[in-house]
Amino acid sequence: MGKYTFFVLLLLGCSVAQAQITDITVNKENFQSSGFPFKGKRVLQVERIQTAKEDNYIIFSKEERGADPDKLYAQQFQRIDGMWVPIVEETIQEDGIITSVWESRKAFFDADKDGKLDAVFIYSRHPKDNVEKQLSCIALVLYKGQFYRMRAEAEDGYEKTTYSDNYASLPAEVKEYAERYWQNLDKR
Repeated sequence: MGKYTFFVLLLLGCSVAQAQITDITVNKENFQSSGFPFKGKRVLQVERIQTAKEDNYIIFSKEERGADPDKLYAQQFQRIDGMWVPIVEETIQEDGIITSVWESRKAFFDADKDGKLDAVFIYSRHPKDNVEKQLSCIALVLYKGQFYRMRAEAEDGYEKTTYSDNYASLPAEVKEYAERYWQNLDKR
């Protein structure tokens, strides 16, 4: 019985180690001046996330304050053969809209247990002439080098969620985790 118990504990320990995700704190100001090849001039959010199979940087940046148009750059880099390589890059830009990243609202997970990063980041949309007024809240889901979105609007009290066209292609376990996070999020 002792050998059986040891074996079961060893298997559990290995599966926990496989699913572990480590978020390493990065100083935004030091990172911004480091020469790392991110888009934009200002780093709004930078995360270094290591999984069992990947070493990642997720960076949200913008041009100088007051730039017109307002552009939010979302990028994922991975270390491949000792080099930081962009895996996915997206520019978020709308006429008359300012975007704001919610630095303290994010989740890192491995819902499909493949040893690779799955993540949710939150940003909001505001009219250019009134950044205090929030128009909508968006969850940016990162999965296998692609971004997916959930969005709720202030005008209906954030009651209805709309999804990006590609959202349906996410695996059920990733959707379940992201939607649970989204449902518990104070979107105001």
